[in-house]
Amino acid sequence: MDIHQLRHEIPAVRNCIYLNTGWSGPSPTPVLDAIREHLEWENSLGPATPPALEKHKEARESVRKGLARLLGARPEEFTLTENTTQGINIITNGLEWRPGDEVVTCDLEHPSILIPCLYLQKRFGVVLKMVSLRDVSRPEDIVSRIEEAFTPRTRLLCLSHIIYLTGLRLPLLEIQSLARKHGVLILVDGAQSVGHIPVNLTQLGCDFYAFPGHKWLLGPDGVGALFIRKELIPMVEPRYVAHCAALSYDINGNLETNVEDIKKFELTTTSGPLWSGLQKAIEFVEAVGLETIESRVMTLTSMLEEELKRLSSITLLSPHLPTLASGLVSFSVSGREAPEITTYLWEQGRIAARSVKNPTCTRLSVAFFNTSEELETVVATLRRLVT
Repeated sequence: MDIHQLRHEIPAVRNCIYLNTGWSGPSPTPVLDAIREHLEWENSLGPATPPALEKHKEARESVRKGLARLLGARPEEFTLTENTTQGINIITNGLEWRPGDEVVTCDLEHPSILIPCLYLQKRFGVVLKMVSLRDVSRPEDIVSRIEEAFTPRTRLLCLSHIIYLTGLRLPLLEIQSLARKHGVLILVDGAQSVGHIPVNLTQLGCDFYAFPGHKWLLGPDGVGALFIRKELIPMVEPRYVAHCAALSYDINGNLETNVEDIKKFELTTTSGPLWSGLQKAIEFVEAVGLETIESRVMTLTSMLEEELKRLSSITLLSPHLPTLASGLVSFSVSGREAPEITTYLWEQGRIAARSVKNPTCTRLSVAFFNTSEELETVVATLRRLVT
C-alpha cells in the first residue's frame, strides 16, 4: 500500500484528521471526478436523451456487477437503494407477518434496525425480543445468547455485522449457521462492514444484507444496496412499487406482478452521476484490497487503543478480543460528557470524531488512509484534556 499516494487522492485528509468514516467516508478524487464528468456530460447532451438514458442504465448495472465482484455474490442478488435503512425496510416491510411472530435483535443496535422492528411490533403484533450483548467477551457467548432467544415462533434475526456503538464485530458465519439450523431468516446491517473488512456473502450464507455506499466504501451519499439470496427474492413483497414491479399491466386493470427479479424493489428516477461515483469508489477500494485494508486498520486500531489505555481517565468500550474488534474505537472520559470530548477534539486538533449514545461515548473510526502520526496527535490532544 502506497499510503502517501492514497492520501494524496483523498482531499479531506489535507484539512483535518478524519476519524469519522463510520458516519460518512471522505471520497477520493477519482470518485468526485466520475460524478462531475457524468453530470457535465449528461447536462451537455440532455438528461433524457437516448445516450444519456443508456449511460445511466450502464452506470447502475456496473455498480451491481462491481458489488457482486467485491462481495462474492451474483449481480442479480443486489437491488440498488439510497442507503442501508431503505434496504432494511424493504425486508422488514416485505415479509408477511402474523401476530405472535418473533423478531430477535440486540440491545446495541442502530435505530435503523430498532425502529423498523418496533414498528413491526406496533403494526402487526410481532414480538420483539432483545438479546443483551453489552458485557460479552467471547464469540461463543454471543452465539449462545442469540440461540437462547430463539423459539419456534422466531422468524427473523436483525443484527449489525459490526455494531456502530462499540465496534463489536459479530461472528456472523456462526450466527448465520445457527439461524439456518433453527429455520430463522437473518437480516444483516452491513453499514460498518462493507469496505471495512472482507465480506463474502455467499461464504457467509447470508439471507439479507443491507449496506450504504457512503461510509467505508468512500462513495457519495444517497446510494447503497441490498443483497437478497436469490431463492428468497420471491418471498419478499415490494411495498413501494413502480414499473419494475410489473411484468405487464393495462388500463383494464390487468396486472402481472414481478416476483422473481430483484429489480422489483427499484423505483424510478435516480442519479446516474452518483452511481458512476459509487462504481469508481468500488474500484478504488478493490485496488487497495479488502484484506490489506483490514490488516492496516487493525494494526492502527491496536496502536491507538494501547495508547488510550495509558490515560487513566479514559475507559475503552470497544472489544478487547481481536476477533471481535474492528476499526471503531469508542471511549468515555471520567467526568466529561461525550459531546464535549468530540467538540474538543475538533476545536483543538481538527480531529473529526462523533458522539454516540447508549452507551454514551466518543467514537473514532480508524480507516486505512489514517496514519500512526495522526493517531499520536489524537492521543496527545486527549492527554492535554485529562491531565
